[in-house]
Amino acid sequence: MPEYQLTPSVNTRPPSAKRPLSERIELGVGAFLFITVTIICLLSLLFLTHSNQVATRGYELKMLQAKRSDLLRENEVLSMQIADLQALDALANDTTIKRMVKADKPQYIRTDTAVAKANNIQPEI
Repeated sequence: MPEYQLTPSVNTRPPSAKRPLSERIELGVGAFLFITVTIICLLSLLFLTHSNQVATRGYELKMLQAKRSDLLRENEVLSMQIADLQALDALANDTTIKRMVKADKPQYIRTDTAVAKANNIQPEI
């Protein structure tokens, strides 16, 4: 009878034992440095993008605040104009003002003379 001899193959491993990740992956110093530099670059790019967004929003906020202050100033000017026009309308419709007439011969008073005559009356104490 022929004899068969079983020899274990080179790639066989015991199926029950799982190896940890550090044994399954072998990295050299160059690969480790490359991965580290890549991660640092990605994080720096992420930080730069976030900083740019914050700066852009800050600029937009500043512009909106300036526009708001301009609009408030314009609103105040328009409110003053409305008040002036309403005051002129009220004066034009006032009955006392409507009864006023222009003087035919106005008399002017000279300012270099006294307007009132002085009396030498003593006040009572």
